[in-house]
Amino acid sequence: MARRWIYVAAFLFLLKASESAFACGGVTATIADDPKPFGVKSETGPGGVTLHFDQAGNVYVAAKDIKISSAMAEAIAKRYLKERYKAFEHLEFEAFGYDHGDLVYMYHAHVSDLAYGVHVGPMKFATDHAHVHVSAVTGDVYGPGCGFGSGIVDIKFDPKEYPAELKDKRLPYLQFNTDFIARDGKPPKMDGKIEKEEWQGAGYQVIHVGTAKDKITEYG
Repeated sequence: MARRWIYVAAFLFLLKASESAFACGGVTATIADDPKPFGVKSETGPGGVTLHFDQAGNVYVAAKDIKISSAMAEAIAKRYLKERYKAFEHLEFEAFGYDHGDLVYMYHAHVSDLAYGVHVGPMKFATDHAHVHVSAVTGDVYGPGCGFGSGIVDIKFDPKEYPAELKDKRLPYLQFNTDFIARDGKPPKMDGKIEKEEWQGAGYQVIHVGTAKDKITEYG
C-alpha cells in the first residue's frame, strides 16, 4: 500500500509526484536534503529560499533553508490556538505547502462551539475546526482566510517564548492524511473525488465532522 509521508526528521523522501494543488494557488511542498533532482525549474521564494518545481508544479526545498522545525511549528500552532480560542482539542498536521507566497506547516484542531465560515475556491461551507498556518521561514502565524489561510500575519514569532531544544527537533508527519487506503494494484484517480468503484475493497475510517450550527461564528 502506498502512503505519502513528509519526513521532516530524516529528510528522506520516497514520494510520488502529485498533480493536485489546493486553494488560492497553493501547492504541495517537500523538504529534502538535495531537492535539485526533483526540479525541472527553480526560482527564489520567501526569505531567499530556492524553490524547485517538479513537472506537476509541486515544490521541493532544501532542509538547510528551513528555519522553523516541525516541532517548533507545532508548539507555535498550539500557543496560537490557546491564545485565540482558550481551549482546543485534537491538533492535527495537514500538510506542508507553498501557499500565499510562503512555505507553511498547515494544522487544524477542533474548537467547541466554533462554526467557522470559509471558502476554498468556489466552495463555501462551515467547519468546527480552526486552521493554523505557520511559516517555515519566519515562524509567523497567518490568520484565517482564503483556503484557511489569509496570507496576513496574525501573530509574529518570538523565539524567546519557546524552548531552545525545539529549534532543531524534527517530527515525522503524514502528509494529506485522508484515512483512505487504496488496495495494491488499484490506485485511485487523482481527480478530487473518490468514485464508488475506488471504495471497493479499500480501507476507510469514519470521520467526525462536528455538531451542526445555525449561525456562523467566524469568517474567512
